[in-house]
Amino acid sequence: MPRSSRLSRRQALELGAAAAVVVVAGCAEPNDDPDDDDPDDEPEEEVDEEWEDIDEFSFEGVIEAWIGIEPDVIEGDENPTLTLIEGEEYDFRWVNGDGALHNLEIWDEDDEVVDDYVSDDVDEEGEETTLEGVVASEEMTTYVCQYHQTTQIGDLEVVSA
Repeated sequence: MPRSSRLSRRQALELGAAAAVVVVAGCAEPNDDPDDDDPDDEPEEEVDEEWEDIDEFSFEGVIEAWIGIEPDVIEGDENPTLTLIEGEEYDFRWVNGDGALHNLEIWDEDDEVVDDYVSDDVDEEGEETTLEGVVASEEMTTYVCQYHQTTQIGDLEVVSA
């Protein structure tokens, strides 16, 4: 091999050192990744101030959806996502808007009722009922009408204070 195509000792050491740096850089611990999905590493969500003083939600229940009445942040919205503060107590008031049979239940991610949070059934147009004393917990994911599960269902986002 001609002398010009051979690596000098210095060049070989420099290439070896550069390769070692690349290998070591690729061996970082997964917890060093800022995009790591470990929920223990994520900062707690801050409560948006528009949800802080809310303790009651009002809806019109119709087969097509839960229609937000109060507070203002949900007024007119179909199946609005509700932000609840963990440990706080809420009332869910609703009026039957179409005369069909409705109720309101709080479910977890497995579509199971959380802590027996189920309102009375209502089947007369204009009739009201309230599910009182719902204490927000992280297992809560949805509010739903048992009789219209595909259309009357909204998300619950439970955050820490």
